[in-house]
Amino acid sequence: MTRWNTSEIAFFGLEGRRRTIQLRPNEVAILTGRSGTGKSAIISGIDYCLGSRSCELPDYVRRRTIGVAVHWKNDQTDLIVGRVVPDSGVGTEKMFVKTGRNLQLPTSFEQIEGPAPRATARKLIERAFRISDIDDADADEKSTVGKATIRHTTPYLFLTADVIISNKTVLHDLNDPDKAKDIRATLPYFLQAVDQETVLAQRRLRQLEAALARLERQDKARKKSRSLLTERAIALLTQSAGLGMSDAPDPTLPEHELLDLLREVTSFEITRTDTETGDQLGALEQDRRETVRLASENRQKRDALKALVKDASGFETTTSGQFQKLNLVNHLHLDNETCPVCQEKSQIGAKIAKDIAASLSLIEKEVASVQQVTPELLDQLEQAEENLQSTNNRIREIERQIRSAIQQSDALRRADDLAQARAITLGRVEQFLETTVEDFEQAPVDFGSLRSEIEGLREFVDPQALRDKIAHAENMVSNYASEMLPSLPSTAPLTDARLQFFADGRIRIIEAERQRQLNLVDVGSDQNYLAIHLALLFGLHKHFEQVASPVPGLLVIDQISRPYYPKDEKARDERSLEEMAQDDDRRSMARIMDFIFKETAKANGLQVLLIEHAYMENDDRYVDATVERWTKANGIKLIPDDWPVREA
Repeated sequence: MTRWNTSEIAFFGLEGRRRTIQLRPNEVAILTGRSGTGKSAIISGIDYCLGSRSCELPDYVRRRTIGVAVHWKNDQTDLIVGRVVPDSGVGTEKMFVKTGRNLQLPTSFEQIEGPAPRATARKLIERAFRISDIDDADADEKSTVGKATIRHTTPYLFLTADVIISNKTVLHDLNDPDKAKDIRATLPYFLQAVDQETVLAQRRLRQLEAALARLERQDKARKKSRSLLTERAIALLTQSAGLGMSDAPDPTLPEHELLDLLREVTSFEITRTDTETGDQLGALEQDRRETVRLASENRQKRDALKALVKDASGFETTTSGQFQKLNLVNHLHLDNETCPVCQEKSQIGAKIAKDIAASLSLIEKEVASVQQVTPELLDQLEQAEENLQSTNNRIREIERQIRSAIQQSDALRRADDLAQARAITLGRVEQFLETTVEDFEQAPVDFGSLRSEIEGLREFVDPQALRDKIAHAENMVSNYASEMLPSLPSTAPLTDARLQFFADGRIRIIEAERQRQLNLVDVGSDQNYLAIHLALLFGLHKHFEQVASPVPGLLVIDQISRPYYPKDEKARDERSLEEMAQDDDRRSMARIMDFIFKETAKANGLQVLLIEHAYMENDDRYVDATVERWTKANGIKLIPDDWPVREA
């Protein structure tokens, strides 16, 4: 056996319970049974043990199991993967992985070995399956498109109920936007059209090309702005030189020296006007600052009082309205213990009247309180307005005195103007250095090294050679699937048609007669959709075998009989082939089973697990391949009813 197969799947319950499903490596194994017995949980169990984020086991199974394990085999190597089953649909992070020879599943889940976090467990499984042996620093990123993982093999392992007769979805999980991008990106790797090293090189090339384009745009913008920066720096230095804050600048100086001169300007000390005008002006400045602070406090107090008055007015209006509404009840005369509608004696009215009277009394008190405090608030607000007006008048008077003091001397006026001009220039220089310069003081990018690495990757990847390899793999899968298609029952336009598979997950049907290219949705019947999906999956696995792809040799098919039983009839028990309504349907089912048995026998290392509702008792191969029958008569199901339910 050259490909990985599964030999058994086990579900573990409390008190040492274990339910094991034995499969058949390199062969077809069939599990049949009635609805509601847990057949489809087999797929969920395998998927869960391949490291899925969520647990999609049915609630009935989760409540009665504590763990699930899958036993994989390849030549003389065994791989046992187990995982704790959660109470809810959120998967647990605790998994178990063990590899070796002649391994056996333990009798209870407590005995399973190899505990590991989910991320580590997935890497161990990938190493065993030989998926991505290349070390990759980006492998632990949340989303690494192009990095193949064990999770990207499931589209080729499961032909599920939502896909097998779908007219839109080609492979499992391709209808999930969150997963489809990664599936398409890794498909060439699993087709072995490219190796993992090339996949990683492609991703690195895409990243570097995007980075180069971004850096080139930034560098172009920076060069354009550098000329503006130099002009602005010379202008500021010229202005500061005219005010005696620096020497006149040399326009030929390089940019970094001009910036150094501007930094020297920021250390220039400006002589304050109040020290030149003497004690009188200094005292006036101090008085003005104190008065401005007092005006700010008065303004805050005035604004707070305004808000209080507004709130009190609104409260009084609201409570008065409530009082008027409640006071209407007096017209009903409820306190005389007589119903105002039927005039019968009633104690309820008296109680209501009493409660309303209490509410009226409370509202009257609240209104009275508000009416009492409102005049006081208005008085305080009026006083606050007067205080604010007074401080504002004082500020204007102080500023008039300051202007008068400065104007007394031409020398003092010139000194004030110079200090003010110097202060403005200093502010402009500081702002320029803190903002504009910061945007352009970045280390130069080594474009030569970056472009050299890109060219090297382009030579290694060789896009045309890669396209040729992918096209070859697409043609091989298309040929295999097209050769298999005539063995499966179908109707026009699929009869004698050719399937064309693309490595991005698309498929085209080329009609035989007119050579028209049709989409999947155009072929028009469940039987045709079933034939396409079966031919494609078996064609893919034949290619996987030929190119030694790391995809395991397992194909789980959920109910090929779907197109042949009435869609409005959900049988509660296993269905016999003889129960099909038409002879053509029975013959079609027989052809499909013959196809599955023959293609599995021809393959090297492929095993098929068929989950079915039908039972073909007249087909000896079908009977011999059936490993489990869960019928109404024998009462067997995946998880027995007598298993204890774990506590919530």
